[in-house]
Amino acid sequence: MCRAHCHRVIKLSGTLQQFAPEKELVENVHGVRRTFLDIGDELRCKLTTPDAMPDPVFGADATPAVYFIGKMLWSKGIDSLMELIKYAEESADLKVKVDMYGGGPDKDEASERAAKMGLEMPFHGPVDHSELGWTHKVFINPSTSEVLCTTVAEALAMGKFVVLPSHPSNDFFAQFPNCLPYTNKEEFVGNLYYALTHEPEPLSSEYSRALSWEAATERFAAAGSVSFAEAEAMKEALSSADAGIDIVLPPLISGNEVQRKKLSRTFRLTRRRYRNFRSRLSQELSKTNVLPQRTKDLLITELDKRLNVDLDELLSSPKLRVKLSPAKLDKLLLDLYDGVVQGESGDVFRVIGGGANVGRQNRYVRQQTRLAKNRMKEEVAVDVAHHSVTPTSLVKRALRRNLPRDDRAPKMTLVSFDRPDDHWRLRQVRSGGFAPPILRQKYQYSPLI
Repeated sequence: MCRAHCHRVIKLSGTLQQFAPEKELVENVHGVRRTFLDIGDELRCKLTTPDAMPDPVFGADATPAVYFIGKMLWSKGIDSLMELIKYAEESADLKVKVDMYGGGPDKDEASERAAKMGLEMPFHGPVDHSELGWTHKVFINPSTSEVLCTTVAEALAMGKFVVLPSHPSNDFFAQFPNCLPYTNKEEFVGNLYYALTHEPEPLSSEYSRALSWEAATERFAAAGSVSFAEAEAMKEALSSADAGIDIVLPPLISGNEVQRKKLSRTFRLTRRRYRNFRSRLSQELSKTNVLPQRTKDLLITELDKRLNVDLDELLSSPKLRVKLSPAKLDKLLLDLYDGVVQGESGDVFRVIGGGANVGRQNRYVRQQTRLAKNRMKEEVAVDVAHHSVTPTSLVKRALRRNLPRDDRAPKMTLVSFDRPDDHWRLRQVRSGGFAPPILRQKYQYSPLI
């Protein structure tokens, strides 16, 4: 999909898988709200004011104020945070209180584990991150399951220390002076001690702007731009006759020479029989007069082709050479997939690709559609059964629905004639009505509308 339809693939961080390496670019194109940047600007002015008193929260001698904010899930690294805080307490006698903000399914279990470990780690529930702008100095984010952690960007924008693991998802933040990455427990303890005993570096206007949506938009535009020369070179490379993909498969048989020889002999015998069949079929086609000559020539040409493959090499290290550009290959595969899975016959493939619930869901939708149609038929039948349906009522209903409601509308007259079967005849005229003169009228003409 990426090769076939994209000129550039922009990834927020290096944690994402490779889609099209020749088109990929890692760039943070995410920003933060103006509220966080305003808090950081105000803190910078406060910390850089001459002869300013030490700040009770951000000062070097301030009471430690550490927090974590995020979804309360074990996958967010909450267990790792507990182990790191416990290690800091045991190894460096660094006992700190960590306020936990956020909700999630693992909140209660995490609170119980923190209590069992003897950690001062109260769980407060969800809050807006901007409300913590002036209450805490150090933000710890132990998660390595993020693509790009938004709360880290928000904390840096507010001028806080951020202690986080050295991970591809955090590469963009490593440039900020208040970002303190660690690779092991010892570095975590050192970074935490430094953050608690120092005043954060005031966030400069350049760093502040780097976290804004304006700068993120500029990075996005720069990363997504493709020069004409680059586009032409890419087009030529992908559409050339030599373009292709080598797919090296694992050996079909490894470490068993007897089995390899047996399988190779079976392949050769099967290929010889198949070639004999193709040869006989080609001779039969050449003798027939049913097919057009051009069609016969095409079929015979295809049947005369031979697949010459070194079976021994194929069994030991098979290699598939696809003589297509990556873009064309992806497009053909997508077209093949769409052609196979369209319609009800694709339920099997949808179940394989998306789980058993996909097939059940499609069946449920079809059942509901069928039930809705049946209910509609039943309602129509009930309506007909509870209302007297006469020729007059049907005509009235049709005329009200289809004819204009004004004086120029054609009139409909219901006329009865003296006949043995008392037959009703309808005549549509411009005004009034008429009947054959040879028959005596039983009723006067009366317009129905």
